[in-house]
Amino acid sequence: MTAPAPPDFPGDWSRGVPLMAGDWFIGLYQPSPETVGYWEALTRRELVLKYSPAAGRYYHPKRIVCTETGSDALEWRRASGRGTIYSFSEVHRAPSPAFAASVPYTVGIVALEEGVHLFTRLIANPGPIAIGAPVTVDFRVLEGGVLLPVFLVGAAA
Repeated sequence: MTAPAPPDFPGDWSRGVPLMAGDWFIGLYQPSPETVGYWEALTRRELVLKYSPAAGRYYHPKRIVCTETGSDALEWRRASGRGTIYSFSEVHRAPSPAFAASVPYTVGIVALEEGVHLFTRLIANPGPIAIGAPVTVDFRVLEGGVLLPVFLVGAAA
């Protein structure tokens, strides 16, 4: 499920983990200690977010403390899987040979109902991709061979 680290990678999680796509370092996915629950949920085709009971607020899966209370007592909660497109870009040049068959494809930032923004693949189904368009989560195995959340544009929840 994870790409091998380059030979000079010391194993220090605090700096993130470089990922390879052919000869390219990219950051598509990487399980890390603070995101284990997120990746486990994806195997069940569930989208989960961090939640602070003290603040009553959702956070991105990589968040390790509540920004309102400073508490590290965050728990995983299932997200609605609904949101809107905040930003997007259509990719016409494959970053590596593994992506060549997929171009053009669209990536973007989705603003979830819970207030969290996620970077993701967007799929026009059935609606056109546009800022503010409604989206619903789906799960697909993408180029890296890993099951990831994608968002269908205009699909009913």
